[in-house]
Amino acid sequence: MNKVLYNNLDYYCTVSSKGKFIEKNSEYGIEISHSEYNNLSDLTIELKSDKWKILWPNREGEIFEASQVIKTIQKYHMPNGLTISYPATASCRTLIFMEEDGRGLAFLAPPDAEGRVTEFRVYAEDHRHVFIQIKGKSSIWNSILFDNINDLENKIIKLKETSIWKSLPLVTNNSEYQVQVGLIGPNGKFEIPEDRGFDVLVDISELMQKKLGKGNILHVFGYASGHDTGYPDYSPSVPLGGRKALTKTIEKIHKNGQKAVFYMNGRIAQKEKVEKKSLKNSVLHDYKGDAFLEYYEGRSFYVMDPSSREWQDRLFSEAMILKELGADGIQLDQLGGRAALVKPGEIWGDGYIQLIDRIHQEGLTVWIQGLSDIYPADWFELTFRNTDILEDGTIRGGTPFGKPDRRLFQLTVPNQVLLIPLSKLESSKALQNRNTIIDLDVKKGELFLYSPSSMVQLEKLIQRVVLN
Repeated sequence: MNKVLYNNLDYYCTVSSKGKFIEKNSEYGIEISHSEYNNLSDLTIELKSDKWKILWPNREGEIFEASQVIKTIQKYHMPNGLTISYPATASCRTLIFMEEDGRGLAFLAPPDAEGRVTEFRVYAEDHRHVFIQIKGKSSIWNSILFDNINDLENKIIKLKETSIWKSLPLVTNNSEYQVQVGLIGPNGKFEIPEDRGFDVLVDISELMQKKLGKGNILHVFGYASGHDTGYPDYSPSVPLGGRKALTKTIEKIHKNGQKAVFYMNGRIAQKEKVEKKSLKNSVLHDYKGDAFLEYYEGRSFYVMDPSSREWQDRLFSEAMILKELGADGIQLDQLGGRAALVKPGEIWGDGYIQLIDRIHQEGLTVWIQGLSDIYPADWFELTFRNTDILEDGTIRGGTPFGKPDRRLFQLTVPNQVLLIPLSKLESSKALQNRNTIIDLDVKKGELFLYSPSSMVQLEKLIQRVVLN
């Protein structure tokens, strides 16, 4: 079945399906309820235009011209197109198509409360003929015509008031800045003086208090055996002083008016750790029965099943150890930074939602890499990364078609707190935005690992903020 969504002389946009549409007109657009076809929704949006801009939910949003699609898939030798998956690398289920004058069409679906996977695939026949295939569980989609972005924002607000849309709760933010510092590198080495250990974090918190004031976030990674090694064992490093020393360090960080937040990876576990412990049943397997493996810093990691209660319990227990030490919160890394590895229509995000809720009930904050319309994080990290395409066309990182554009996420998932790298600020206005935390990053893609020169480097970064 075909349905014309937009038609303006040389431009048109249609949506087609192997199944049937149940269409209902409303004040805020056309509601399309797609009947199940093999228990999956399989929609294809066909767009004919070389000048329209497309904004799709690659992380916070990626904007590109329709004519760029054929060039990109040829550049990466991906004739079948490139993909993102919700609720992982795709932050929500919203597509926006805009003409040169700002008018256009939005095609969007509400959050999936269970976090079932929806796959978005973009491909093209030529520079004017673009397709977006959507595969997932049967859902309700809304088609909204708008005159400009402000008009679209108002219509989305009204749509949510009159539909089954379940939005994330509003988040209160009282932090302006975040400093991320690693203590032990991926190679297991560190440059911390023997007599200081974890107390080098106190030095950083003192500098933050002096230059930035109170209430900011000191985020620590590589505090166990090193960054990208040993997961999910986050026991504080013995050479740096162990649990007792870290407890005293956190107390001093608090006295300096800063929050102490610690890294955890919510998605992967090092192969050797899993095989030595009782987590084998939590490893995610493909349809052949083979375990999913990924490689970081030359080490092998299993991708763990987010629906596994055993895996959730292990991560929760690690978070509770950090709470006992005095931590204010944790990061659950990779939840929005890597693709979902189950088939479209299958559950992926529900286990992560449960885990975040459990940690929140214990009074800890949670933030994640990437963005999401279902994960109730206290803040989301905008993942400005180099383009990385896997052999099957999966976008692992970056914006291969165009450039980041967070308007998509902010329209669909408003009033959430975003962590934005200082190096990527478009203007100083973000410094006064209460829904923004500025990440005092070193350089794009570089880890900020502690070294004798770290304090000087950090002070220079802070000076940039002060001068603004």
